[in-house]
Parts: sequence; structure tokens; C-alpha cells
Amino acid sequence: MMVFTRVRSGQAFAVLLLSAATVSFGMLRICGEKGALATPMTAKLPSISNPRGAGYSRAYKRFPFKWNMMKRPNSLYSTGTVGRHQQVAAASSGEVLNYETDTKGRTRLAFKEEGWNTWNWNGNKINYIESGESGTPILLVHGFGAHAYHWRYQIPELSKKHRVYSLCLLGYGWSDKSPHAPYSAEFWASQVADFVKDVIQEKTVLVGNSIGAVTSLATASIYPDLVQGLVMVNAAGRFGDMDADVTGEQKPASPSSSSSPSMTTTEEKEGSGGVLESIQETFKDIIAAGIFYSTRFRIPLILKNVYLDPEQVDDDLVKSITTPALDPNALGTFQSLYRAPFRGKLTVNDMMASLPQDMKVLLLWGQQDPWMQPEKAHQIMRICDKRGLECDYVPLAAGHCPQDDNPEDLNESLMRWVDVNFSEVAI
Repeated sequence: MMVFTRVRSGQAFAVLLLSAATVSFGMLRICGEKGALATPMTAKLPSISNPRGAGYSRAYKRFPFKWNMMKRPNSLYSTGTVGRHQQVAAASSGEVLNYETDTKGRTRLAFKEEGWNTWNWNGNKINYIESGESGTPILLVHGFGAHAYHWRYQIPELSKKHRVYSLCLLGYGWSDKSPHAPYSAEFWASQVADFVKDVIQEKTVLVGNSIGAVTSLATASIYPDLVQGLVMVNAAGRFGDMDADVTGEQKPASPSSSSSPSMTTTEEKEGSGGVLESIQETFKDIIAAGIFYSTRFRIPLILKNVYLDPEQVDDDLVKSITTPALDPNALGTFQSLYRAPFRGKLTVNDMMASLPQDMKVLLLWGQQDPWMQPEKAHQIMRICDKRGLECDYVPLAAGHCPQDDNPEDLNESLMRWVDVNFSEVAI
């Protein structure tokens, strides 16, 4: 049973999964922090006396903290073959989803090489998965280099009680590859907002991993009327200065200043900076191309470095990441994605400061993440306390992608949090 550490008002793959790849240097750029690449697998776990980390002195409500939740039984590492397929009809899309049982007896979405549903966004084909007929709408947003299928264990479980959507952001997975799109968290937030308005048509709980968590945070801060809850799973991004004002009194983010659904191209935004900027952009493209080609054949090894359970890096997961890299526009898109951290205007602190006071937030954090270590979660929790936001924090025995690395504990915590906090709310 997972244990919530709760803070109420007034109380004290960059995932490595790079469809066309990223290595540690690329991840450093995505995380936006010089210290983001600390020694792998040595992240300090939160103490029993203070789950928000050393030096945090504000009062908080204590819950029993069982250290055995941080260890997995040996049975989780059993071997075998995937089997027992079943078909489930998606809700409004009418598409039939294929579920299967993995080697550990867990139900998950079966890999589908051609992808799933298509939604048109500003002339681009966007792929998404839909399941469930009733309940709270939940939108799953993947990390850097990943896709909608990376939530393969959450879709069948969450859809038992809720309407679940999993989206491929533009440039990723089975969605179109647009080399000249101005990729950034704010840009993808405009895509998520339009998807909520066009497809879901209800206030939605956003659940994001890594860059998808920052995209979800950007959506909640820029388009709060579309979001009823926010879940961040090992969020990446630039965190900014903890001494800066996070009380929410500064000017909040706005759609006009932070993102643009009009998709102004990178040439329009970056093409007027003179010779020096042109040379810098060319140099970035060369670096990105080197990362792209050098990583394509090392994806299994790289993934295992950020998964606590290496057996989760199976053939379907690897194929789901390598297949999009074969798209003719994949290299150009990756070069543009590589520049994404340089384009974003808002830090995590900025976006947290802009969240509405009644926004409920859940942090699910893999404690063995070599990139975004638990201190990042502690930092967000300190902001929650300063703002008086209602935030929950659940440490998980996992690496950078707990939704695939330790789906049992993540699903349990996520389902319980959604069930406790939300009911259907119309826009």
C-alpha cells in the first residue's frame, strides 16, 4: 500500500526514450539544469522524519513511511512470455484496443505498429489512444522521445473507472514530424489545450511524465479553465531560483505571451538573429545529428540505465521508440526538438506560481531517477507550501519512468488520488 505525504492549505524521457534519441548530453539540455546528471542510481531517498528533504522546517502532516515500499519482491523479476490477448472497444472512437498479459501477469495495451486514432491539429495528424466510457477524463502526456504507448499499463487500469486518453505530442511517436515547429513546453501546452477542447470536451486531469509533466504544468498554468487536476511524474525542466517569488503575486502566464497555436515556424522566430546566431544554430544541428545517429542502436542499453527493472525494457518498448526514428522527417524534427529547452520562457517555478489556488497537484516520483532526483520533488513541494496549494507526494521504487518501470504502485496511487478528489466536471 502506498503512503501519501499530504500538504494542505496553510500546512507546513527528457526521458531517455528518444524516438530518435538522446544521450546524457541531450538530456542535460532538456532538464535545463547543470546538476541534472548527478551520479546515476545514487539519488538520496527522503528521510523518515522529513519526506521533503533536509533543511525543510515547515510543519507538515506526518504519515507512516514504510521503507519496504521502496523494495520490490523477487517475483517481479520472473521471466516468461507475453500472452492472453483480449479486445476492448474504445469509447467514442469505436476503435478496438488489444490488451495482453505480460510476463508478470499484468494487463497492458498491446503494441500496434500503425498507431491508433488520429486528430487533426493545425494541419498535422496527431495520434492518440482512447479508452473508457465514463468517469473522470484523464489525459496522459508522455516524456521526451516517447509516445502514447508509453502509458501501456495505465490505459487498461484507469479505463475501468474513468475515460482515459493518451496523446502523442507533435514531433513524437505516431504523430506528424514537423521539423520547423517551435517546440517548447508552452507550444505543446497549446496542443494539449486544443485536444481537451476539441476531443475530450470536459475539464481534465492531466498526467505527465518528464517533459510531459512540464507540458501538463504549462497547460494548467496557462489554461486553468480546462484542467481540474495535475499529476507530475518525475518532471523535467528548468526549475529556476528557489529564492524567487513563488507566492503567485507576479504576473501569471498567459496564452498570448507564452504559447501560440498558430505554430509560428522556427525560421520566423530564429532566422533574424544575424550571422552569429546562424552559426550557433548550425552547431546545435550538428550536435543533434550526432546524438540522433549515435543513439539509435543503443536505445535498449540507455533505457536500462534509467529503469530500475531492466526486464521492462522489452522488444515492444524498444520497437515503439525506434520505429518513429525511421520517418523521413525524424532527423530534422529531432534537431528542432533539441532546441526546445532554449525556447521555453517559463521555469517550473514560474508555472507553479501561476497555478490557481484550488488546483490539486500530485507528485509521483521514482526515487532512483539518475536525472531528476527526489530533491526536485522536494523543491516543488516547498513551492506548494509557500503558495498554500493542496499537493500530495508519493515516492516510488522506480527510475525516470515509473509508469512503465513500476506500474503497480503508480496505478494504485494515481487511482486512489483521482477517486478521492474528482468527479465529472463539464466545461
